[in-house]
Amino acid sequence: YVSSVSGSSSTANQMKKIILECNPLLESFGNAKTVRNNNSSRFGKYLELYFNDKAEPVGGSTSNFLLEKTRVTHQGRGERNFHIFHQLFTADSQTLQHFD
Repeated sequence: YVSSVSGSSSTANQMKKIILECNPLLESFGNAKTVRNNNSSRFGKYLELYFNDKAEPVGGSTSNFLLEKTRVTHQGRGERNFHIFHQLFTADSQTLQHFD
């Protein structure tokens, strides 16, 4: 919503891009496959956005990140750990080279 209704200066556009691009990363650490849903949210985040006097986003921070911690060590039958672990352990060597 913020991205579509706020200003379009180069700073605002850069900030909107950063905000939008961080979400999939946070979701890979917080979503998991469950028996009812392949992409179940197992986390909560509080994203605080900062705006200038022109109502353009100029910054932000994730100040709280709640996580279903028991999923790290145990998953129910038919469920998986958080997506990030599955993605790292099933990635091919070419994909993993980007992390070197």
